Amino acid sequence: MTLSNPWFLAALLAILGVFHLDLIATLLNLSRYGLPLPERLKGVFDEETIKKAAEYAGRSARVDLIRDAFFLALLIAVWWSGGFAWIDAKLAEQGWSTLWTNVAAIGVVVLVKTLLALPFEAWDTFGVEAEFGFNRTTPGTFIMDRVKGMLLTLVLGVPLLALILWFFQTQPLAALWAWLCVSGFSLLMAWLAPRLLMPMFMKFTPLGEGSLRTAILGLAERLKFPVADVSVVDGSRRSSKANAFFAGFGKTKRIALFDTLIDKHNEEELLAVLAHEIGHCKLRHVPVQIAIGLAESALMFWLLHLALKSPAFFAAFGVQGQPIGLGLLFFSLLYQPLGMLLGLVSSAMSRKHEFEADAFAAKACTAAPLMTALKKLSTENLAHPQPHPLTVTLHYSHPPLGQRLAALEAI
Repeated sequence: MTLSNPWFLAALLAILGVFHLDLIATLLNLSRYGLPLPERLKGVFDEETIKKAAEYAGRSARVDLIRDAFFLALLIAVWWSGGFAWIDAKLAEQGWSTLWTNVAAIGVVVLVKTLLALPFEAWDTFGVEAEFGFNRTTPGTFIMDRVKGMLLTLVLGVPLLALILWFFQTQPLAALWAWLCVSGFSLLMAWLAPRLLMPMFMKFTPLGEGSLRTAILGLAERLKFPVADVSVVDGSRRSSKANAFFAGFGKTKRIALFDTLIDKHNEEELLAVLAHEIGHCKLRHVPVQIAIGLAESALMFWLLHLALKSPAFFAAFGVQGQPIGLGLLFFSLLYQPLGMLLGLVSSAMSRKHEFEADAFAAKACTAAPLMTALKKLSTENLAHPQPHPLTVTLHYSHPPLGQRLAALEAI
C-alpha cells in the first residue's frame, strides 16, 4: 500500500474525488435559493415556501455531509491501519471454505455499515423529515422496515452473492456468467417485487368503485393500456409525500396510487399524472433504461474481472493474496467515478424520457392539469425551484419544474 501502486492512487482519488464533487454540487445548489424567480415560477413558489425549502435542503444536506464525512474518515482509518488485512486474517482463522469466507467478508462489512448508518437514517426521518412535516413513520415501522430489509438481503442477496463469488473462483468466463446471473435476477425481481416484496412494506388496497376508478380504467382503455388492477398504497403511514407508479409486465400491469396523492389532487390531475406514467410504457422508456443498465453492468463485471486478476489491486488495500470477497468491496470503491460518469448518461436519458412522457400526457389529457399537478408536487415536497445545473446533471432523473413547465407551455 504505497504511492507507487497505481491502484492505491486510483482508489484514493476515486474516493476523495466523488466526496468533494458531491460537496461542491451541494454548496452550489444551496446558493441558488436566493436567485430571483423566472416569471413562470412566480405564481408557484411564494417567499415563505422558498425560505422553508431552503431550510429543508440545508438541514438534509447537513445530515448527508456529516454521514458521508463520517464514513469517509472511517474507511480511510480502516484502510490505512491495516483493518482489511485484519478482517481477512480473522475470517481465515474460522476454518470455513474459501467461498463462505468470502461471503462472510462482504457480510461483515455490509452489516457494520448498515448498523452505523441507522443513527443517520433516524436523524433524517425523525429529525429533518419530522421537522418539516413529512415524516409519519413510527419508531416501530422504522425498525420493522430495516429488519425486513435485512432479512430479504439474507434470503435473496446471500445466495446470489455466493453464486457470483463461485463464478469468479472457478470459471474462466466468470464476468459473463456473473452478468447473465445478475441480469436474470434483476428482471425476475422486477416481476416479483409488486407481487411479493412491495406488499411486505406497503399495504395495497383495491381502489373502490366510483368516478375515479371509472375514469382511470376509461383512460387506460382509451390509450390501449392493459391494466390488471388499480390499488391504493398506504404511503401516508410513512410520509406525507405523494407518488404513483406502475408495476408488472404485459397484461399484468398494476396501477398503484399513494393515498397522499389521491388526497391532494383532483381527478383531472390524477389522470394527467397517470397518463404521464402510461406514456413511459407506451413510448418504451422502460426497456431503454433496462438496456442501459444491463450494458453498464456488463462493463462493470468486465472491469471487475480485470481488477481481481491483479495482485497489486489487493495490495493497494493492504491485503495479501487475492480474497475475492474483499476484492468486490475494493472494486466498488474504485468504480465510483466511472459509475457516476455512466450514471450521467442514464440520468440524461431519464430526463429526456420525462419530457416525452409529459408531452404524451398533455396530448392525452391536455397540459393544464399536468402542469397544476407538477406545481403542487413541487411545492408540497419543497423541491428546489432552480437547482444548479451541476446538481441536475449529477443527480436529477427528472428535469427541474421550470423546464418541464416551459416544455408543456410550448405544446
